[in-house]
Amino acid sequence: MTLKKTTLLLLLMTCIFACGEAEETIEPEEPVVIKYGAVSGNITDVGTGNRIPGSTVKLLEQSIETGVDGAYTFQGVPYGDTHTLIVSDPDYKPYSQPITLNQERLVVNIMLTPLRDPVVELQEFFDNFAVLLESVDMENIEAIEALFSETYVAADDPATLFGVASGIIPENYADVVPAMTQLFEEYVSLQFLFQDMEMDITHARKAAVTLQLDINAEKGEDLDLRELKARCQFEFRREGADLKIVYWQLFELDVRL
Repeated sequence: MTLKKTTLLLLLMTCIFACGEAEETIEPEEPVVIKYGAVSGNITDVGTGNRIPGSTVKLLEQSIETGVDGAYTFQGVPYGDTHTLIVSDPDYKPYSQPITLNQERLVVNIMLTPLRDPVVELQEFFDNFAVLLESVDMENIEAIEALFSETYVAADDPATLFGVASGIIPENYADVVPAMTQLFEEYVSLQFLFQDMEMDITHARKAAVTLQLDINAEKGEDLDLRELKARCQFEFRREGADLKIVYWQLFELDVRL
């Protein structure tokens, strides 16, 4: 083969390969699509099943406080990754749960456990209340006042108003100290029996108790015996760390002088 023919053959092969390479197409990389969804649910009390307002729920960089319906919702949560859902509440044990979102909406309902058993706490409240009242000690009046909320008010039905008039029940928060002072001045001994309790617990911060209250008292130097039996209802609200009385009502009332 002559040099001329060899050169032409090489040029031809170069063109063929060059054309073949030119015909190859490079597929573009598909863009990475990040999907986002929502995480929502309700925060409830493990004992009562009632929804808890005021709990703080955290996910990623977001933080939500539940309203009266105990609900929360987070938008814009990325798919695929595992995140930690955290719930904190001053009256309940801390809670956390890992979640992975692979759907448009993930519902995560959470039950919180109270730091203290509300049934035990209320029983201890009345035990302490009885001890303070039965002491007939003026130095304990401040401690008795601390058991009442500053928003406390007694009911205005006839039975309760009789209890207010007799000095057994304070009319409102401002009347707690005067009522207890008069009670301790008039009676030399008091016995308060809180029994047959029926507890209606909403959640760790709110409750009502219906009970039988029996009061035996000795008045004055002659030790005149007074007896009062009544069916009562107390309503409580937590203020800070303590449950406090916000409402007191008498139902059935039997007084023996």
